[in-house]
Amino acid sequence: MSEENHKIEDIKRRLYDREDNVTHRNKEGTIHFINHNVEQEWKHEEKVNTPEFQKPKTSIFKKFFIFSSIFFLGAIGFAFYMFSTGGSSVSSDNIDITVIGNAFTKGGEELPLQIEITNRNKSNIELANLIVSYPNGASDSLADYVRLPRISIGTIKPGEVITENIKVTLFGDERSDRNIKINLEYHPQGSNAIFTKEKEYSVNISSAPLTLSVDAPETATSDQPISFAVKVTLNTSLPSGDTVMQLTYPNNFIYESAIPLPSFGNSMWKLDALNLTNPVSVIVKGRIVGQDKDQQVFHVYAGTTNSTDKSNVNVVYNSLVHTVTIVKPFLEANILVDSTSSAGDDINVRISWANNLSSRVTDGNIVANIGGNVFDRASVKTSDGFFDSLNNRVVWDKNSILDLENIEPGEKGEVSFTLKSLSLFGGQSSIKDPQITFDVSIKGKQSSLGSTYTEVNNFSKKVVKILSDFQIASSASYKSGALPPKAESETNYNITWSLSNGTNAISGATARATIPVYVKWVGSISPRENITYNESTREVIWDIGSVRANTGGSYNREATFTLALNPSLSQVDSVPQLMGDLFLSGTDVFTGTDIKSKRGSINTLLSGDPSFQSGQERVIQ
Repeated sequence: MSEENHKIEDIKRRLYDREDNVTHRNKEGTIHFINHNVEQEWKHEEKVNTPEFQKPKTSIFKKFFIFSSIFFLGAIGFAFYMFSTGGSSVSSDNIDITVIGNAFTKGGEELPLQIEITNRNKSNIELANLIVSYPNGASDSLADYVRLPRISIGTIKPGEVITENIKVTLFGDERSDRNIKINLEYHPQGSNAIFTKEKEYSVNISSAPLTLSVDAPETATSDQPISFAVKVTLNTSLPSGDTVMQLTYPNNFIYESAIPLPSFGNSMWKLDALNLTNPVSVIVKGRIVGQDKDQQVFHVYAGTTNSTDKSNVNVVYNSLVHTVTIVKPFLEANILVDSTSSAGDDINVRISWANNLSSRVTDGNIVANIGGNVFDRASVKTSDGFFDSLNNRVVWDKNSILDLENIEPGEKGEVSFTLKSLSLFGGQSSIKDPQITFDVSIKGKQSSLGSTYTEVNNFSKKVVKILSDFQIASSASYKSGALPPKAESETNYNITWSLSNGTNAISGATARATIPVYVKWVGSISPRENITYNESTREVIWDIGSVRANTGGSYNREATFTLALNPSLSQVDSVPQLMGDLFLSGTDVFTGTDIKSKRGSINTLLSGDPSFQSGQERVIQ
């Protein structure tokens, strides 16, 4: 290692050594004295463009504290002033409204009340008006409140007590509370602002003006007859006006009859005969359709109607709600049959039965009553029952079906029969709305106590509507040209479509058929019928529209148009087709069912043309 490196290492060692071992230091130079001239007095310096000294800004917290202090001192001063002088402002808390009167009343009777207004302010109350409103009938809706004429009071001086007498007539359910709203509108002295003091006074209805009671079952079987009886009893005199009772039904209720008949629709009855000694009763009959455990709600309202709307009770004097729950029948009998059938076709009727009780039912008996205006009594057939033609019913009992002797809980079974409807041609064609009805009852005995039996039964009903026999016929006749038809020559034929219809009207009827490529559309010759030709589909379309019942018998309906046949040499000795299959469609108005039928194609064999001779149907060369 060189001597120079040894020196460097020696310097580093001495540098980090804890003790300074340097015994002497060499001076490398001399510091020379420099003389500076200093002024004895301050010298005026030139003004420098620097910002002058500014006073620090007051913080926002300090400003807020100052403002709060001033406001607090002002509030204390104002309070001291009001306390020492008694104040001159008006407060609604210093206005008392007191109602003096009976807290109980009979519905429909006039109730007198006295209203006292006391001004405990030290200033006048000016332009004061008293406004009184109360429920109009049994409704709590603010829209149905009666508002008495505004009572002008004027100025109420400090300490003055003003008394006003009013009369109200309240309606509602027995033991219900009716709230009378009292509002005092006023201006403080020297102010144009309007202030209001409100007060509510509650009155209990000790008895309703009339009482509603319902006699109806709380449970019912789906699609079974149900009777709903409502009794209206008058307790007090009623105000002038037409008093009515309205019964609103659930959506699944089927109204059938009522005693007496409704005065409006099927749910409104006038109560003109109602008085204190003569109650009014209404009995409504119908059926409820629903699923097991469905709840159907009936609402009964009594009151007056609006002069412009007689279909709803406007002012309700009393109301009532009755709920009927749908339950499974004890003995169930369901009719399984199509809802529509064509005239003359077999109608297959199946009746499924079941015991829904938790106990045995004995001596089961099923009866199917058959009715309607097209029932063919001679067509009834049954393998396991007896048809009683004298009473038009089929009967099954334990003698014909052993299972009906003892029907265990949950046991099920089925019986059946067939029949036909009468033909709707000839003398039967004038029958309107042809239908066959089936009323089925099932009953048995249920043991209750020892040898005592309770009869349980159930009913079901079905209607089979008979479709109208809606048909169309087509025929062709020679018009002009070569006959027999000749290859590459034109022959014109008239095509006639004729309608026939049974006992029901038809709507939206149309007929259509396609013509071959070698047949040409010439045109319609029935000006009263809407017959068109669609070139793209090559369809002849008859827009028939509505068709009357008994068309083809008492009434004729047909359309005629012309087609031109131009056969090819390839068709020589053939019988060419003039038109394809004919399709007819429409809707049976009575049954609501779409009816469709089809007729076959027609060709040059003109069997319906009396002048046609055999052999003239084939194409010649």
